[in-house]
Amino acid sequence: MPLLLCVGHVTWDKVDAKDVLGGSVSYAALTAKKLGWDAAVLTSASADFDGARDLPGIAVRARPSKATTRFVNRYGGPAGARQQFLLSRADEVDVNDVPQAWRKPDALLLGSVASEIPRHAAGAFEAGVVGALAQGWLRHFGADGAVTPQPWPDPAGDLFGVHVLFLSEHDVGGDRAKARELLAHVPIVALTRGWEGMELITRDAVHSVPTLPRTEVDPTGAGDVFAAAFVVRYRETDDPLEAAAFACCAASCAVEGVGTTTLGDRAEVEKRLQQRERLIEDGDWED
Repeated sequence: MPLLLCVGHVTWDKVDAKDVLGGSVSYAALTAKKLGWDAAVLTSASADFDGARDLPGIAVRARPSKATTRFVNRYGGPAGARQQFLLSRADEVDVNDVPQAWRKPDALLLGSVASEIPRHAAGAFEAGVVGALAQGWLRHFGADGAVTPQPWPDPAGDLFGVHVLFLSEHDVGGDRAKARELLAHVPIVALTRGWEGMELITRDAVHSVPTLPRTEVDPTGAGDVFAAAFVVRYRETDDPLEAAAFACCAASCAVEGVGTTTLGDRAEVEKRLQQRERLIEDGDWED
């Protein structure tokens, strides 16, 4: 089976006083597995993370670290706003310490959450498709661990060899012009906008791609699911618009439950694609 290699920190996230496995690579690898691909995770963590136990069915290589990256969300700001805090951070991921079989994955996804991926990371691999999630490079961590937005320190170095960049409208503060500026470093930018769909931005055009709205139970990880499903389908079809529609439907499954409990398999995503197409044909949305 084809292989998706996910690079970045796994995390433990504090949710209702419990530790829940998180991190973009966790959601992405489980999504690929659900879609019928093999998946592998290259990460860094302490002994409180066990790949066989915490990501069953996923091949994991974890660089030993004194700590695993941990986040907690605190509420009580203006209008109940959420504030995220970094409690601990694992060491940088070592992209050179991988099995030979991982050197040429069918798809590679860089899933940074805390600037843990070294510059030019994609150059360590020969991947058919390379995607990157922006959020980890756009976070500043204060002395107390408070997470706040920051300008991207080195997009040219971090995005070397990347084909598709994934970011949300929140990552750019709602300023879509900032997303378009990143086309200086990648040929495709996928800008997600929640239930409003997403924009597939290339150097030639901007395509508005509608999603399949669903009742949202938990949006956590939806962007990671979108990114994984996109690179999987893009590798299969070489069609970014088809990949975007496929990824929107995969993400619509993810938001219906907590964590990874409602990830859709290939059959479910295909069914939702057909539902989406019928809605578009009936004129409920304009593509």
